[in-house]
Amino acid sequence: MKIRKANLHDIEQVTKYGLILLKQHSELDPYFTPIGTVDKVYRNFLERCLSSEDRLLLVAENNGKLVGYAAGEIQARSPIFKITKNGYINDVFVKGEFRKLGVAKKFLIELKKWFESKGIEYIELSVLAKNEIGKKTWAKFGFNAYEIKERVEMESFNIT
Repeated sequence: MKIRKANLHDIEQVTKYGLILLKQHSELDPYFTPIGTVDKVYRNFLERCLSSEDRLLLVAENNGKLVGYAAGEIQARSPIFKITKNGYINDVFVKGEFRKLGVAKKFLIELKKWFESKGIEYIELSVLAKNEIGKKTWAKFGFNAYEIKERVEMESFNIT
């Protein structure tokens, strides 16, 4: 299993994996149902990752075939805070038959090295409240909740 920086030739397959990930999220919560042109928008995001100093797109390759990807970026925080930037893990996706083989861990090792090289002190990610597997997985790597976001549908917003 080889982890490497993605290149333009990888974008088509990574986009397909990204769409699988988006579908999984929308099945957990319809609030995350993607738009009809999500493939084009996502492809554009991935291509920007290739040329940005503040983004990293990695792929996992097994016998010449891509079996997963991970995307991370440096995010600016409000200037009111002492810590003005953080690392953010956008996505980690590993094809089903390659899960539980340490691929995600290898991605995280590389992302951590990259974030450290950028002087990052904190790494964040988002996991859906209903994604119990995701929460357990991220907890194994030391991630824990530090903020709770809440939402309400307008028709249920009881304010009188």
